[in-house]
Amino acid sequence: MIITFDPLLVGLSIVIAIVGAYAGLRLARRIARKRGSLRKVLLAGAAVAIGSGIWSMHFVGMLAVSLPVTINYDVLLTLVSALVAILVTGLGLFIASFGQLTVRKLALAGALMGLGISTMHYVGMAAVRANCAITYDVGLVGGSVLIGILASTLALWLAFNPRGNWLTLPAATVMGLAISGMHYTAMAAATFLPAEAVVAYAAPALDPHILAIVVAVAAFLIIGATTLIALPDAPPAERAAAPRPGLTLAADPAPDRIEGAPHDPASGYLTKLPVQQNKATLFLDLDEIVSIQADAHYTRVHDGTGSYFCSYSLSDLEARLDPVRFLRVHRSYIVNLDHARAFERRKEQGLIRLDGAAAPSVPVSRRNVPKLRMALGLQS
Repeated sequence: MIITFDPLLVGLSIVIAIVGAYAGLRLARRIARKRGSLRKVLLAGAAVAIGSGIWSMHFVGMLAVSLPVTINYDVLLTLVSALVAILVTGLGLFIASFGQLTVRKLALAGALMGLGISTMHYVGMAAVRANCAITYDVGLVGGSVLIGILASTLALWLAFNPRGNWLTLPAATVMGLAISGMHYTAMAAATFLPAEAVVAYAAPALDPHILAIVVAVAAFLIIGATTLIALPDAPPAERAAAPRPGLTLAADPAPDRIEGAPHDPASGYLTKLPVQQNKATLFLDLDEIVSIQADAHYTRVHDGTGSYFCSYSLSDLEARLDPVRFLRVHRSYIVNLDHARAFERRKEQGLIRLDGAAAPSVPVSRRNVPKLRMALGLQS
């Protein structure tokens, strides 16, 4: 059978994929900075936004296909395909958004999302009910899966890059193009053969006109969610005023985002670190900080006499502290090099001793030993 595509619907499907990815990735960037039930809500919202975008893109893309036979869709498989997209996307976001994004975690999350996109597509194709048979070119099927995995991995790397929120739009564009590229490569892999006889299908099917309405509603919901997410968290007037020198008591609760903490406008690095003690927020001078230790998705800040709870992750702080003074020496520790008192080599790893009676001795991982020795001016 000869198939053609409506270019307007093809374009609309790509836009839907990008918008859904943008809404989901904007939510996903906030996951690591939240706690409790709000964290779960954000993860679910991000998964639904991206999964719905994938599902909507697929079926708008299918509506763009013109065949000489009538196409309907099995209701159960249609719903299963949407569920697959949401669940697998959520799992990929969960892996990528918690803790430090290592190469292994990025590869696993990208593979899951890419396979989720591909699985959703082929489950959706299995839902097609028409008087034709569908065969696939194995090479193009493999190519479609590879496109989904590679582009999803790149999109996640851009989305969770700590250097700024401005990368969310490029990441969403890459992910939207990945979803669309995977879909249309998979469609190129499909060959529609006319059936020898007209077959009556007993399975419940969704009329294309009803499907178009459902997809349109889903697309509008995604666009609405994106609009709400794009609104600023608070007016500039409500942001915390610059703290006084030294250790000061904040009048308001801790800022919800690390961007709200006192920082140098030129470099973007923090000038004071907000920590919590006795239900109050203190702004700690960086000179007083001896080390920072990971505590689940949060951190404990040590000043040589005690420790404070900080609501930001170790990865957030690594990106926002001056690397000339603060060095990550272990997956669980950042140290202030100004407080380094001694360094001991222990086989291939190391141990750095810091100033202060209550300051912990911090382990140094094998891969960070050369970096630390160079920062301390030690010979290799």
